[in-house]
Amino acid sequence: MSQSVELLEWTKWSHSWATAIEFKAYEMHKDKLDADLAKRAEHFFSENMRVKKGLEAWTSGNLEEFGRLISASGLSSIKNYECGCEPLIQLYEILVKTPGVYGARFSGAGFRGCCIALVSADVADEAAALVRAEYAKAQPELAATLHPDAAALICEPADSARLISPLL
Repeated sequence: MSQSVELLEWTKWSHSWATAIEFKAYEMHKDKLDADLAKRAEHFFSENMRVKKGLEAWTSGNLEEFGRLISASGLSSIKNYECGCEPLIQLYEILVKTPGVYGARFSGAGFRGCCIALVSADVADEAAALVRAEYAKAQPELAATLHPDAAALICEPADSARLISPLL
């Protein structure tokens, strides 16, 4: 048995082990994995491909493709990595159906998480209002606990991380 297959057979999924496995080895041996481990591995390897394709889409200005990729990431998080709770999954589902939303996904680990969406600036206010209204229908008790001004935040993109002021 090859080292790659042995690594794939670990019963506890580990990203550090997964990074030691080449994609070709995974493709050759993925049918030997148990069902749960196979789903986690599929998410890991497909997420890596989405990141690479996402970088290409973003740098070329293809927001539709970038949005499709982040939505695919969100769906894989739900189906393959089996993360997210019902309220978060419902929010994701509302976002991907909302007109003007290029794509959406989960963000944050634990502490209930959140969803982020890439939305056309021309319809951002309308999209946010629709998402608030649809989420209130899907999760009325939870939505009632949210401050209306903080339930959906519209942010403008900015330059990447950088030093804003010198360290003293």
